[in-house]
Amino acid sequence: MGLDESCEDYLNNLVLVKPVYGWGWTRFDAPEIPVPAEVNGVPRPFNCRITEFINYQGKMIGAIGKIEEMTHIYDSLWTFFYLRVSGKFNFTDKAGYYNLEIGSQPPEKAANKEWFEFTLGSPIVNGYAIIAESLQQTENYGQ
Repeated sequence: MGLDESCEDYLNNLVLVKPVYGWGWTRFDAPEIPVPAEVNGVPRPFNCRITEFINYQGKMIGAIGKIEEMTHIYDSLWTFFYLRVSGKFNFTDKAGYYNLEIGSQPPEKAANKEWFEFTLGSPIVNGYAIIAESLQQTENYGQ
């Protein structure tokens, strides 16, 4: 369960993040302010450079990265994502479905926890995404 070992090859490389509609995108820092979005409340896809993988209870389940997409509303912000579903996933032929958070500073490990969180800056936005090596590969999610 989790991400397979092939994902480690993406450290310091780009993956494609395709935000998807779910229960809606929200802001943790100011819930009364609408989330900056582009289509039906969801940002358009963007590239993210993975800087670190997230391990939880001995399994690699996600990653931290910096968004690199010129002209995107979230360009140069930080993100971390972690799997929403059980199974074995990768960034090529078995794209996963993720919880996704976006903030202006790198996330930090929560005090006395195994988990990451954004503690500084704005926005702190969360939503859902399918993440793979390319946009085409995100289209194969669930197949």
